[in-house]
Amino acid sequence: MKLNNLLATFVVVLLLPIAALAHNHSNLEFAHSWIKQPIPGMQMTGGFITITNNGTKDEQFIAAHSDLSKKVELHTMVMVDGVMKMRAVEGGWTIPAGESKVLKPGSDHIMFIGLQQGIKDGDMITLELEFEHAGRVERTFKVRMPEANSASMTMQHSH
Repeated sequence: MKLNNLLATFVVVLLLPIAALAHNHSNLEFAHSWIKQPIPGMQMTGGFITITNNGTKDEQFIAAHSDLSKKVELHTMVMVDGVMKMRAVEGGWTIPAGESKVLKPGSDHIMFIGLQQGIKDGDMITLELEFEHAGRVERTFKVRMPEANSASMTMQHSH
């Protein structure tokens, strides 16, 4: 009986550090997380963040999850025949070791489609960001009004 308890303790002690590494996001640093207050009547908006990979291996930003909207997609913006269009990014983005991925207005962003609740300047929204190695990481985003001259306010978007 004592041998079984000792063996079980030994296995747990060996496996705990491995389990901790599976969900360790200490190599990821997050900054400037915010969601644009939607224009009245709009059922979509964008989210922005800077993610720095301080690790020694590349990380894949796979998806974002939230109850804020019916759909949450990772989006990029591309110029097609002189028109700026948003496109979902299948598989997300690679964040090379030692580099940052900047999601910003008029560029790569998190897209919330079919907003299920009203949000306003100052609200705090929690999202789950999903990574290949770090797993799911909760981050809080502040809703704010973009600057009046922001590219995201003046640019016409098309899907």
